[in-house]
Amino acid sequence: MRSTVLALAALLFSTACLQPQQPVAMPQSDNVTAPAPVRKSWPVINDFSAGATNILPGENVTLRWSVTDAVIVTIDNSVGKVGMDGTVSVAPQKTTKFTLTAAGDKGVSTAWVSVEVAAPQTFMPDLVITGVTHISGLLYYKIKNAGAVDAGPGETYVYDQSHMLRDTSWVESLKAGEEKTLPFTNYDWKGDQITVCADGKQQVTEASEDNNCYVPSFGFKYNYDMSQMVSRVAWRGSAGWVKYGETDSLSGYALKLNEVIAEDGQAYRNVVETAPPGTGFGWIEGYFGDWQEQWQSGGYMLPLELPYNARFTAKVGLSGEAQGGSGVTFLFGIQDEKGSVNWWPALPAAYDGKLDSLDIDLSSYGGRKVMAILRVEAGAGAEKNFAIWVEPKISQ
Repeated sequence: MRSTVLALAALLFSTACLQPQQPVAMPQSDNVTAPAPVRKSWPVINDFSAGATNILPGENVTLRWSVTDAVIVTIDNSVGKVGMDGTVSVAPQKTTKFTLTAAGDKGVSTAWVSVEVAAPQTFMPDLVITGVTHISGLLYYKIKNAGAVDAGPGETYVYDQSHMLRDTSWVESLKAGEEKTLPFTNYDWKGDQITVCADGKQQVTEASEDNNCYVPSFGFKYNYDMSQMVSRVAWRGSAGWVKYGETDSLSGYALKLNEVIAEDGQAYRNVVETAPPGTGFGWIEGYFGDWQEQWQSGGYMLPLELPYNARFTAKVGLSGEAQGGSGVTFLFGIQDEKGSVNWWPALPAAYDGKLDSLDIDLSSYGGRKVMAILRVEAGAGAEKNFAIWVEPKISQ
């Protein structure tokens, strides 16, 4: 009996093995979709708009945006860092131009939208500073009530260049249209930059609280010291984004040096040192703009509004620690409102014991908001390309 069962099992097994097998359906190559490669490109602002471009004081308006290929997206006027897509409700008290800045692997793009706020219809006082003079260190200021009704008494403040309150001045009531000249009696002015603000305690309800402060020129001219912004600038290179201060980074590095000995043997102050990656034809560049502080959360960079008759100047060359035979190319560029970059002619520099000078006329960008770019490119396989920018600045 056992042998019969075994024989029957063997017969069933052999029969199963002889049954034709159904072919397995293989996917056709035409039906297979390969994943799209990840491409790094210039950040694109697909949309940046306002729900309304004309509102009344106190009304809200919705800002809407859509961005692709960006790493960081920010909106100025206290909105701050935002996502790639979204909306936010704002309530500007005066006509405001909102700027969206998108920073990506390939550069920085910006877009603007303006929201016009109608003038208040109520009659109110309006205190403004119309001028500041000085005699032997004593400051005098002119304050005017530009509103339609009388203004009550208040105080005028003076701040130094570090935004520290230095003195106050009492102001009696001012009739509509009345102007007075008054002194600051407890501040020995030494010629530094100051800001004078009417109604310092905001005791007077005014038609506008945004026109109280006045910054006298006293001969001061625009001076944007790029060496002071190095640690806050977005640096990137041919090997990726660069973290400030990491000199052993394979992506290259950027540093602000208080003093350095250059290839000509001279000591220089306020120096930006940029080193491209050590691989052949490496490059590094930084985007300079208007740094905006944020309470407890760092800050972000916005475009600079260049003055008229501005110039970029710097001495460029190699550090004294650079390797003999090193050579780099210096480039200065301006990125405009549309994200387009204008590069000025490149300046090649070799380790030849001297520094070269850059002096670039930026008058065509007067009154426009831009990003300034410092870029250094290395040659084939050179090492220790310690490129230096001595006192790089934009000034009038």
